[in-house]
Amino acid sequence: MGIKKIFLDKERIKIYLLILIVVTIPYKINIGNAALILAIIYNLLFFERKNFQKIKSFSVIFPITFFLASVLSSLMSKDYLEGIGQLDRQLLLLLIVIILANIQLTEKIIEKVLKCFFFSTIIGTLILLFNLLINIIYGATFKNLTFHDFTALYDQHPVYYALYLSLSIFYGLDRLINYKVKNKVATITGLLILFFGLVLCASKAVIFIDVIIIAILILYRIEHTKKKILYGTLLTVIAIGTINLSFVKERFLDGLTLNDQIISFTPSSHFGEKKNFTYLEKTKISDLELRILFLKIGIYHLIDDDKVLFGYGQGDVQDFIDYHLFTYNLGPNWFEGFNVHNQYLHILLTYGIFVLIFFMTYLIFSFTKAIRNKDHLHLFFLISMCFVFIFEVSLFRNKGIIFFYFFNTLFLLKQYRFENCHSRNTRSA
Repeated sequence: MGIKKIFLDKERIKIYLLILIVVTIPYKINIGNAALILAIIYNLLFFERKNFQKIKSFSVIFPITFFLASVLSSLMSKDYLEGIGQLDRQLLLLLIVIILANIQLTEKIIEKVLKCFFFSTIIGTLILLFNLLINIIYGATFKNLTFHDFTALYDQHPVYYALYLSLSIFYGLDRLINYKVKNKVATITGLLILFFGLVLCASKAVIFIDVIIIAILILYRIEHTKKKILYGTLLTVIAIGTINLSFVKERFLDGLTLNDQIISFTPSSHFGEKKNFTYLEKTKISDLELRILFLKIGIYHLIDDDKVLFGYGQGDVQDFIDYHLFTYNLGPNWFEGFNVHNQYLHILLTYGIFVLIFFMTYLIFSFTKAIRNKDHLHLFFLISMCFVFIFEVSLFRNKGIIFFYFFNTLFLLKQYRFENCHSRNTRSA
């Protein structure tokens, strides 16, 4: 096909722009935003009327409604300017939906998108590994080049990057197990690169859930018993070896400690009864303990402040969180400005119980579609994301929003198309 014909083929250009979005996800935010802007401009200029029917799908209704809820929450906040200032991130939901809804997502297109993401993540991880090696050559210690420092080159949070690696690993393993790859050596090499990247990201939650999902993949997707035993043994050896790496072991041991003081901690609205954490106590708070404190303090004061129905508001929520943390001497100069490290709690505190139920309904809807359509990759993606939501507010940052809603909407609209085709065929029969 000539260059002129390619530029005249609107559907082909939309696919190229879709691929451009997905291959830029693992890299810096400005690169990803540029790809997203190009795609939205083109899709708005050439949006097809027939695609408006997709608005009937809950996979499209939810992001639009959630965006409107965030607009309303911002406007009703006392600090409405702060709330409005955060809407640029929530606007990403609308942009992603418009782009994906305007494309006829065939199995071939989705496979191409996933394959491009797989290779882009491998290349991105290779660059990070070379960067790590160069830093070691110039005298940096290996321990100081993991977790945040490993992904600092892209200004990416290591947990989010670990999620990109996870989806790519699930994709590669699933294709490898089911003989859907032509070059096994290249695929295995790519998987090894992704694995090294995952270990160096050192995300406890992601490594933990990945081991479980890969075990499920081996158990249910491999037919021969001998191969199940072989892959299962290999996974066990790799998991034990990984957890015993000094920097990974340290992350797990230091981050998962839990003492009786945190378990017995009870929030209070009476200043005379509030616990005041000492300097020494604050230095010993682990990652897990901090999340438990956020959960206890957040829920207690949400109820006590009578904000359960509509939350504190998008513009005010951080001020209220900081204020209550200060009353327990957990700030200033400690945890003020921190998000609550739990996606479900964040939605509850920001928007209230109704929006949280709406979000949970969306997740249940997504799981139901993935299970009904036997879409294993979509199911693995949802399990990993929902588990990480317990420990991180992933949908508060640019990359987290784009990654989750892009792929979840991609999977859901693929299923929407197939179900509609099946429904039309049934009626015509």
